[in-house]
Amino acid sequence: MGTRRLLRLQLGVLLALTAVASVALSVAYDDTHRRPGAVRDRTAPAILKVAAARSALMSAHLAARDHMDSGLTDEAGTDETYRTQIAAAAQSLSQISDQQVAGEAGERTLSTVISLLDVYREAIVQAVRHAERGALGRAWFHSADTILNRGETGVLSRLDELQDDQLRELSGQTVSTGSRRAAWQAAVAALIALAVALVAVQWQLGGRFPQRLNPCLLAACPILLASVWPVTWAQGTQRLLEEARGELAGVVERQSGVRAGRGLPEGEPDAAGAVIAGAPEAVTRAMDATADRGTGVAVIVAGGLAVAALSLAGLQRHLSQYRFPS
Repeated sequence: MGTRRLLRLQLGVLLALTAVASVALSVAYDDTHRRPGAVRDRTAPAILKVAAARSALMSAHLAARDHMDSGLTDEAGTDETYRTQIAAAAQSLSQISDQQVAGEAGERTLSTVISLLDVYREAIVQAVRHAERGALGRAWFHSADTILNRGETGVLSRLDELQDDQLRELSGQTVSTGSRRAAWQAAVAALIALAVALVAVQWQLGGRFPQRLNPCLLAACPILLASVWPVTWAQGTQRLLEEARGELAGVVERQSGVRAGRGLPEGEPDAAGAVIAGAPEAVTRAMDATADRGTGVAVIVAGGLAVAALSLAGLQRHLSQYRFPS
């Protein structure tokens, strides 16, 4: 093959591989670093709001039960603890509607829960109002207890269902899926191919020209080696995403299957409330640790342009010596 044709082929290969490597690395990197913001701003708050509503409902129910058992019920109605907790639950549920991440199924479940909560509150009011009449008050409280704890259709079970949907969404944002791993494998493969091409071109040029090393191609090598940093940053971000998922899954697991009744494990829901209170800070801290890595895509693109420019400059100086095909 003539020297000029070889030089043009080498240049085309280097530019093509540089473009492929830059695009593949940018896409994989951007996908990894777009996810922390979604977890921090939408998914985590939605999961924690459901958990807070669940904890508040259990606290309210226990407060109502204790108030009924105390024999101190009168025309004043429910006690302050119940009113505070039921208001907190209602507020959390209303805020979830603005941060819904579980799709249409989640919206339907949430709408049903809010409707059931109104029925539950009325049943508690009636239970307290008729507490002095013994059986009637107990019947109303049993009705409220059923609305809250019943099998698959009670409020708590429906909140469990909503949390499951939210966790599936969280997994989609935090798990390194096969397609995501494939994107990173493609990016790494393209970078390796580009490195091999740079070495091969450097070797071929050394065999055809007096100067053994092309300074421009030599300068492109450390830029290419610097691509290890975006890969390392992405690996760190993925670890933080998995930590956040573990933190949030732990909150849900702590509450899963727990019912607001006499069989409630000792320390519930106070222990659950403590876990919920600590989770937002842990998740936010993990996701904020990735914030300064968001500019990595611009760095990758700039590096790709620099490698392309150096490749063009390095081979153009030889092409200019061959103005006619040989």
